[in-house]
Amino acid sequence: MKLKKTTAAVLALGAFAGVAHAQSSVTLYGVADAGLLYTNNVKGDHVYQLSTANSSRWGLRGSEDLGGGLSAIFTLENGYTIGTGGMSQGGLLFGRKAFVGLSSKTYGTLTAGRQYSASNDANSIFGSGADWAASGLGYGTRAADVDNVDTSNRIQNSLKYTSPTWRGLTVGLLYSFGGQAGQFSKNSVWDVAASYANGPFKFGVGYMYTKDPYYATFGNQGNSSTPTSAPGGTNNMPSRIFGGYASAGAQQILTAGGSYALGPATIAVLYSNTQFKDLGSVNPVGSPYATKYTGGTATFNSGELNVKYAFTPALTLAGAYIYTHNSGAGDFGSAHYNQVNLGVIYALSVRTSLYATGFYESASGVDSTGQAAVANLSGSTWSSTSHQVAAIVGMTHRF
Repeated sequence: MKLKKTTAAVLALGAFAGVAHAQSSVTLYGVADAGLLYTNNVKGDHVYQLSTANSSRWGLRGSEDLGGGLSAIFTLENGYTIGTGGMSQGGLLFGRKAFVGLSSKTYGTLTAGRQYSASNDANSIFGSGADWAASGLGYGTRAADVDNVDTSNRIQNSLKYTSPTWRGLTVGLLYSFGGQAGQFSKNSVWDVAASYANGPFKFGVGYMYTKDPYYATFGNQGNSSTPTSAPGGTNNMPSRIFGGYASAGAQQILTAGGSYALGPATIAVLYSNTQFKDLGSVNPVGSPYATKYTGGTATFNSGELNVKYAFTPALTLAGAYIYTHNSGAGDFGSAHYNQVNLGVIYALSVRTSLYATGFYESASGVDSTGQAAVANLSGSTWSSTSHQVAAIVGMTHRF
């Protein structure tokens, strides 16, 4: 009798463990991407390098059912360079994402950590640079990703709330703590966004306000005395497009976009207004390219139209045109940037595809540094002329 009870207890415990295991999950996922990138003018020289179109990454995401429709969730995502095996995002272990939180189908999701902005959640799907025209260096984005639609700047030390979807509408709120003793608002970020989806139509809008953007979001290590990478640039070389505004006391970004799927074609538009406010109010340590502004606001207005067309389930062609105007600030004039992205993707399977993408940018006027504007594809060092051309051919494998 005792043996039967013991056996029954063991079987019951095993059944309970099986149920508990079924209610929890951890998933390993990622992207391995490699391509040959050519840039015709990097400070006057041709450059060939191994790069990516879809930034290589690996991550862990998991959830645990807590009962009552509530789950504990987490995501840890690392970015890496496939050519060298080194870590991206300034060498951070989980520089792409690192957050933990609670999720409820009834009340929404609350997460804490380093994460994408709510505005990016709502609008990145409408930008070619965050989709088919992506490159590991960000070449396909609007004017050095000045509006952060391509997530050049993740938001760290942040709390984010995402509402349940109600009749196609989703709302997101985010606040990032500056972490400065005695200065609660310093280096802080707040962000609000909404998205709507109904059949073939999608729409998104977002507004983000950042105090002391040079320290709060530029680079990869917010709240430090010096950012680990230059604003809008690469290899500690700031983008000429907005690197001169590193002394801004605040930055605000308004984004709005939409798309419509018509059979095999998807047409998308995206608009952004980015303002660098109170120029000259911050001392940008380690940024010798920052121009000595004594006040004022620099404003970027950017618009994009892009189209994707699936000729077959495997073959997709796409194109985009982007125009950006920098109104300038102080005694400096304005600048104009025109960009064209063209791409083709061929799927070998659900997980593996080949791609070829081309980028062209032209510039005119006076840039943020007070010099004659030059082409400066996002993530690249600037051209020695008003034009810059790049192309990448490669392979993406998702797991």
